[in-house]
Amino acid sequence: MKKIYSLLVILILATSLSASAQTSVIDRFFSKYESNDDFTVIKITPKMFSMFSKLNSSDPDAKKILNVASKLKGLRILVKEQAKDGKVLFREASQFFTKEFEELMTIREKDNDLKFLIKENGKGNISELIMLVGGSDTFVALSLIGDLNLQELSAIADDMNIEGFSNIKKAKK
Repeated sequence: MKKIYSLLVILILATSLSASAQTSVIDRFFSKYESNDDFTVIKITPKMFSMFSKLNSSDPDAKKILNVASKLKGLRILVKEQAKDGKVLFREASQFFTKEFEELMTIREKDNDLKFLIKENGKGNISELIMLVGGSDTFVALSLIGDLNLQELSAIADDMNIEGFSNIKKAKK
């Protein structure tokens, strides 16, 4: 009986450790701030993207976007406007990323820092893209999850009006 109890405890611990290891690094950062009223939070779920992929259009540009949307599994954006602590938040968010993510591009200007990080899947595509923007008056954290290549991300950047996201076109892999 004691052995069964010990095995059960080990199994429960192993399961909980496995579940916490699957949590994305950015999930911890988002969960820290998403209930704070000073932040605007935008989440688009996998269900919403699957609904987009079922739309039909004869417009070639719309077809391109719908094709890319069908490969997306989630989008989360955390924004703090009029943020006097935008650069502090940028540094804090940057510390969450270890060897799991590869830095794709950094732009440092007078009042703003911008960083793109990616996590690749085994097929050479991007499974998660992180964009961080921190400045003297704003902070943005964006997490885009899917199975995309840099060209497809560039196409999304053309059509989304998110501060800093259009800079993804400057990145070459």
